[in-house]
Amino acid sequence: MLNISKLNKELNSIYYNNTCLKLLFKNHVSSTNDYIKYKYARDLFPLVIIANTQRAARGRNKKTWLSLNQKSISFSLCFKINAQDFDLRRLSYISCISLLNVIKKNTSNKNIKIKWPNDLYLDNKKVSGILIESLSTNKEVYVGIGIGINLDIPNNSYVDRPFSNLDMIEDASLIISLFCESLFKNISEMNLDKIIKIYNTNLIWYQEKVCISDHESACEGRLLGINDHGELTIESDGNIKYINNIDSTMRLV
Repeated sequence: MLNISKLNKELNSIYYNNTCLKLLFKNHVSSTNDYIKYKYARDLFPLVIIANTQRAARGRNKKTWLSLNQKSISFSLCFKINAQDFDLRRLSYISCISLLNVIKKNTSNKNIKIKWPNDLYLDNKKVSGILIESLSTNKEVYVGIGIGINLDIPNNSYVDRPFSNLDMIEDASLIISLFCESLFKNISEMNLDKIIKIYNTNLIWYQEKVCISDHESACEGRLLGINDHGELTIESDGNIKYINNIDSTMRLV
């Protein structure tokens, strides 16, 4: 399923800021995103870290994410970006769009949607999650984009929410390398109008009634998508409300 030698060759042909991507493969790790903390790893950026299993894989808001050998794809794409160019929401949306398009074009799974802010859903169940974490210095931001994709997670697995699986992927290395290539291309070429259009076109529950909540409050309304400021918008009682906290959660009412 995952040919490390082939993947390494494919990644070495992808460049970010005139530096080729490198691969770091581990059998077991706590979380691939943890490597943005380690200077020896940061010195290798841009870098893809892959693990057969993650003992403490995580999603947003410290939720757990199940990572099983041969039953999921788990990796992090890590690179550095100028602090003045770092926009977390834009990067989050571009990451979703890039992964969505790669999966649609290279698997039989066409009915995939984006769940705001950065999950992918198949048949109204989570099939993939994206977690973006960063470490800042004076001039640069080290970014880790953690990707988890369910392939064949057993139904009796302990998962705290409904989940789905992609059809089995024969060549997982292709999905990883194409995602990296697509992401870097979209970062440099995709303007805001295009991001908004593609994101909203593929947004699950678009124009339906949803509830947006965080640890302090909740509001319900008709989902209108993201606006040109990157905010999620809903219509509630004739008023437009703007959601800025990407740690909020969304559910269908």
